[in-house]
Amino acid sequence: MKVIIAGATGFVGQEVLSQCLAHPSITSIVALCRRELPITHPKLHVHRMKDEDFLSYSDPQLSASLRGADACIWTLGVTPSRASDEQAFRRVTLEYTSQAAKAFNNAFTASNEAGQEASAGRKFRFVYFSGGMAERDQSKPLWFYAGYRRVRGQAENILLEQAAAHSATFESYIMRPGMVLSRQGTFADRVRGLVPSVRVDVLARAAVDVAVQGHSEKIWENAQITEWKGVGGQHG
Repeated sequence: MKVIIAGATGFVGQEVLSQCLAHPSITSIVALCRRELPITHPKLHVHRMKDEDFLSYSDPQLSASLRGADACIWTLGVTPSRASDEQAFRRVTLEYTSQAAKAFNNAFTASNEAGQEASAGRKFRFVYFSGGMAERDQSKPLWFYAGYRRVRGQAENILLEQAAAHSATFESYIMRPGMVLSRQGTFADRVRGLVPSVRVDVLARAAVDVAVQGHSEKIWENAQITEWKGVGGQHG
């Protein structure tokens, strides 16, 4: 199985990458990174991305690397405080995600038509990391972080609409974790754990299992993620 990971240099993305490398069902990984990824592995192909790459996927080498991919785990994102401006935040959250979903589905469909996918009825799985406060209802009044929550919810809507429009070849899964804690469980993590939270390894394991196996649930709230008991529990 071939998996695309977007954002593999981030806190969550590094854990997702580690678990994908260890997963016996995953034989090839394409990491789409804005920064250098300081590891090598026989399974791993790293493609350094520029802003325009995330918006077009027209680079021949990039297009070739996507062929035969079965799933994507999209951990790429930016918090409002780290975005240079609101436009940059919206571009990363909405445009990057939308263009990726279209490009990956097109690559998957082309592989099917070329006979590269042996299993009939298979769909490309797009696992998207959103957040526990995301709001899909764009007209709902919100009292705090309104812009951030609406944009996150809008990204969810884009992916769910993509899945509905291409139901024969594409399915999307939305992960809505609360606060993401480290594996080690520091004192600061215990304080953060007073609000809905999940350890990064538990979150990554749920996402990887869903990417590999699929699932009937399309939107995963924090409680569902923390309670996940998938068969992937042994690979992390």
